[in-house]
Amino acid sequence: MTYTGERNGTKSTNTTTGTANSIQHSTEHDYMHNVDINYNLPFGLQLSASYTNYQNPRTQNLEGVMYETNRNLYVDSRQKVGKWLFTADQTHVLKNGWELNYGGKAQFTNNNSYQTTLDENHQPIADATSHVNYNERILNAYAGFSKQIGESLSLNASLTAEQYHATKWNEWRVYPQFNAMWNINSKNLLNLSFSSEAIYPSYWSTMSSIYYSSVYTEIWGNPDLKPMSKYDINLIWQLNHKYTFTAFATFEPDYFVQLPYQPNDRMAVIMKETNFDYSNYYGLHASAQFSVGNWLNGQVNATGLYRHDKSHNFFDLPFNRNYLSAIIGGTVVVKLSTRHNIQFILNPFFQSRAIQGVYDIDPLLSLNASLRWTSNNGKWSVIAKGNNILNNHITTRSKQGNQDYDLKLWMNYASASLTVIYRIGSYKEKKRKEVDTSRMGY
Repeated sequence: MTYTGERNGTKSTNTTTGTANSIQHSTEHDYMHNVDINYNLPFGLQLSASYTNYQNPRTQNLEGVMYETNRNLYVDSRQKVGKWLFTADQTHVLKNGWELNYGGKAQFTNNNSYQTTLDENHQPIADATSHVNYNERILNAYAGFSKQIGESLSLNASLTAEQYHATKWNEWRVYPQFNAMWNINSKNLLNLSFSSEAIYPSYWSTMSSIYYSSVYTEIWGNPDLKPMSKYDINLIWQLNHKYTFTAFATFEPDYFVQLPYQPNDRMAVIMKETNFDYSNYYGLHASAQFSVGNWLNGQVNATGLYRHDKSHNFFDLPFNRNYLSAIIGGTVVVKLSTRHNIQFILNPFFQSRAIQGVYDIDPLLSLNASLRWTSNNGKWSVIAKGNNILNNHITTRSKQGNQDYDLKLWMNYASASLTVIYRIGSYKEKKRKEVDTSRMGY
């Protein structure tokens, strides 16, 4: 039995200047308690149960002006999620290299969350105030097998049936998995795989209220947001343990992401998560390892990616877009001193122009580097590291239809760090199961 608890607090001030001028003060906390119980029976049945309680209260004060529009708002909100998860898994090792596995999962979640927005007269704003208290259920069952054929060929496959029930959805979906690996010889292999899964939206994104992050920007919830499915197929050829070639395709019906939209009747930008008809990718990937003597080694990779996004119900701006992009990256390791264990590591990355829904994404070049020293006994390490050395940012824009929207997204500014590590005894950090809070938080 394992207990995990977390508490985090954040205070922030965001200022907007220009045509719209606003200042926003926010205070929020998040609390998480999780209990896991796992039991393995003597005949191989693995049972587990967990309970997660997550709460995220937040308050916000916004004062802003844009032309004749004034916003003086106070927001009080809290996300409260309770989740039970039960799993059972069984594996049987059979004769002649066969293995049979099956099991199931039951997840029950209660989302009891609210947002209250008051104007300057302390009166509630209807479209920015809401409360939900609904239950969600996810049930699935799977069965699969694996088979080792000789020393060169291994197969495994499974089929999962999953049922999702929430306020607006009650759907069954089937997700197959398949993997075949052929070790052609000691240096070459082929791998064909197919995988599929459901991806669910965050709980807060399905709220019906509007959150005003500035006098100009509005973040809309979408109670009609539905889960998406993801299907991946990959064919991999590894040559001489140095070169890898991959052909891949990804199909994502009902794909969802947050996109901007500027309405015709007022000065505002609406950020809203919506479902596409689909988002599909097709591509080729190649990577190679290299070395020069004992002082230089590394890995380079290149990807050609064709993306096709389609949506017929994005406000009054349906889109059907496709684009071909290239991605190049790698790692270069220079051993400056073998005697003193000093290494210089360089990580370049380049992505050509790309798209996402109505977004156009400009080319991006980034560079990280580090200098590392390790003592001969392995106890001491010193790492000097530079991140985003070129201080680049992601520039996106939307010029579809009547849209004229630009956004420069500064991820991490150029930074430098120095880390000194001393290992006491034979200490190794224990691996522990991470609590899944991916759908929780604002």
